[in-house]
Amino acid sequence: MDKPQIITKEELAQPQVEQTQGMARGQAFAHDGVWAGFSKFPGGATTGWHHHGDYATYGYITDGSMVLEYGDEVVHIQTGDFVYVPARLVHRESVPQEGGAGAVIRVGGQGPTVYNVDGPDDSL
Repeated sequence: MDKPQIITKEELAQPQVEQTQGMARGQAFAHDGVWAGFSKFPGGATTGWHHHGDYATYGYITDGSMVLEYGDEVVHIQTGDFVYVPARLVHRESVPQEGGAGAVIRVGGQGPTVYNVDGPDDSL
């Protein structure tokens, strides 16, 4: 019989999943084409440019605020906001110097969940 599964904060303290510069990801669950976990951003962090392959990403900002950049667009998100990032969308996040930010993330798709790539400013 299937039963609920609990992942404690202690188990999440040592993330061992694909990482992107400027943030830490912690995996809680990964099965049946679904990845669920968290992202943590220290104050002043800017991540590297990345995308999530075939995975669409859904996030809930648990604390702090951040800026999401993609293409020529800049979106501001803060505590209590949900965010959706389509599959294969190259993007990066940044957080203000004071504080930091955290998010609960759920992605669904196939293959690797993170591809670190060159961004628009890397070609200058």
